[in-house]
Amino acid sequence: MFRYVYVMKILMITAHPNSHGFNHSLSNRLQKRLMEGGVEVDRTDLYQERFDPVLTVEEMFRKGSFDERVLRQIEKLKSSTGLLLVHPDWWGLPPAIQKGWVDRVLLPGVGYAYEEGLVPLPLLGNLKGAVLVTRDNPGKGLSEAFWLGEVFPLCGIAPAWFRVLDGLKTLESYEVERRVAVLIEELYTFLVRK
Repeated sequence: MFRYVYVMKILMITAHPNSHGFNHSLSNRLQKRLMEGGVEVDRTDLYQERFDPVLTVEEMFRKGSFDERVLRQIEKLKSSTGLLLVHPDWWGLPPAIQKGWVDRVLLPGVGYAYEEGLVPLPLLGNLKGAVLVTRDNPGKGLSEAFWLGEVFPLCGIAPAWFRVLDGLKTLESYEVERRVAVLIEELYTFLVRK
């Protein structure tokens, strides 16, 4: 008799150029917590990988890429059960390299497809989605609307989790640590809950 064993595999995308800064430290802690809980984590640092965020005309018309980095990301995404994005909020939005990842990886045929009448059909309904955004100052950005109002619904990524860790420059280090610890556990619980 065969027994099905469910293995959670998260594709984690980080998008910050400073590999020694807060975003990477946060990503390291998230990865460690997930792995301690038995979750397989496939992490991509878009800056370290030198991911090219520019969608070419050829890719747009072909609705696909021959770029090895893009093809690797598509394969990682297809073999995952969840997508976790960690990025700063710059000018209220994800960094350009993160937006370029969306443009080049989640093309028609990967993230969604068009049926007759140009009605989009989501193709990633098997994925949970989580986004953790960091922002130095308190305030509102457009990242939540970008991910939860546009990208995730178009691709069928659900359920979805979104949090902003903001006001970091105004907090004492122990306050930042407390908020980070709570968010890590909240995110872990969301991702492992069936």
